[in-house]
Amino acid sequence: MLKPTDTMVMKNDRRVVEGCFCSKGSMPFSMKIDTCVSECGCVGPDNIPRKYGESFEFNCETCMCLEGGNGITCQKQQCHHARNEECTREGFYKVTQVSATNKCCEETVCRCDPSRCSNTFPKCGPGFELKGGINEGHCCPTYVCEPKPVCVRGNAEYLPGSHVYSENCENCLCAQNGNNFTIACNPVVCNIHCPAGFKVKKNSPSDCCGTCQQTNCVVKYDGSYRLMNNGDVLPSMNDNCTMYKCSFINDQFVTTVTQMSCPPLNEEDCEPGSIQLLPNGCCKTCIQKKDSCRVQAFDDYLSYQGCRSVSRIKMSRCEGACGKVSRYSAVEHTMSHTCSCCHEVQTTRSKVKLQCPDGTLIDHEYIDVLECKCAGTKCPDRNV
Repeated sequence: MLKPTDTMVMKNDRRVVEGCFCSKGSMPFSMKIDTCVSECGCVGPDNIPRKYGESFEFNCETCMCLEGGNGITCQKQQCHHARNEECTREGFYKVTQVSATNKCCEETVCRCDPSRCSNTFPKCGPGFELKGGINEGHCCPTYVCEPKPVCVRGNAEYLPGSHVYSENCENCLCAQNGNNFTIACNPVVCNIHCPAGFKVKKNSPSDCCGTCQQTNCVVKYDGSYRLMNNGDVLPSMNDNCTMYKCSFINDQFVTTVTQMSCPPLNEEDCEPGSIQLLPNGCCKTCIQKKDSCRVQAFDDYLSYQGCRSVSRIKMSRCEGACGKVSRYSAVEHTMSHTCSCCHEVQTTRSKVKLQCPDGTLIDHEYIDVLECKCAGTKCPDRNV
C-alpha cells in the first residue's frame, strides 16, 4: 500500500512533498486501486490485484491471471468428491444439500422418515413372540418371531412345571432342560374297583379310566350277593311270600320288595284234609264245605296299572262253597245239573290313593262287598 509522508523538505535540490508513495522496488497498481505491486498484473472480479500466472478462487470458481494482457479467466469448480447416496432401504428418501466439506458443491444424502415404513409384522405361531428393533444403518424397525420359554402342543402353550393336556391317556408335564423345553409323558394309572352290580364304562374316547356304572340289581341272597337283570323276579330264600323284582327306572336299576298277599282262609270252612299250598308256595287253599258262602274281610295292598296303595286297606269279598246237584231227569232223559255260586248281592264304592313308581299319587275307586249269597248259575257241560 502507498505510505503517506508527514513533511515536505528539500534535499539535493529535489523537492519532497507530502503524499502517498510505494516503497522502493514496488509501484502503484493503478490510479483507481490503492495497492503497491512489484509488477503489473490483473484485477480479479473481487477487485484484488493479481500477479501474472496467479490462481485464486472466487464465487465457487477457479480463476487465473493470464500474461500478455489477456486478463483473468474463471472456471466453475469440479465437485469430484461430493456424496451421491442411493436410498434403497425402506424409510429413506433423497435430499440435495450443500456439502459439509465444500460449500461450493452440492451432495445427495439419504434422510429417514418413519412415516414411510410399511410396519408389516410376521405372524408368530404358538411358542413364539414378536420382537422388533432398528438395526444400525436402517430407518424402519425389523420384526422377527423369537421362541418363548414354553412348551407347545397343538395351539396351546404351557409354562415349565404345568400339566399338558393329552388325549392319549397320559399324564404329561412341561419340563425345562437348560434352554430346551420338552413335554414328558407317562401312562395314566387307573385304580378303579367297582362293587357288585357295577362295571367300568368309558363315557368318551378321551375318558381314560372310565367310571363305575350300574349294570344289575344286587340282592343279598343266601349269604352272598346275587345279580338280577331288568325284569327278573326272585323269591326270598326263607319266605315264599316275599319277592324281589329288578326294574330299570329313570336310567337306574331299582330293586323292589313285594309282599304277596293271600286271601284269608277260614280253615273251619274247609273240608277236612283239603288244605294245601298254591303253586306260588305262599298262599293256602282248600275245598270249601257246602253252603259256606259269606262275606270275608281281609287286609291287602291294592294295585292298579303299576301303582299301589301306600298301606294295606280293609276290603271284603264273597267266599265259600255253594251247593251243586247232579241227578237224572226223566223229562230230558239225561243228567240234570244244578249249580250255585257265592255272589255279592250288596256292594259299595270306596276311594283310595295309589302311589306310582315315579312318586305321583292318583285317586282310584274300588268295589267293596257288603253281603253275599248263593245264587244259581250255569253248570259246566261235564259231570260234576
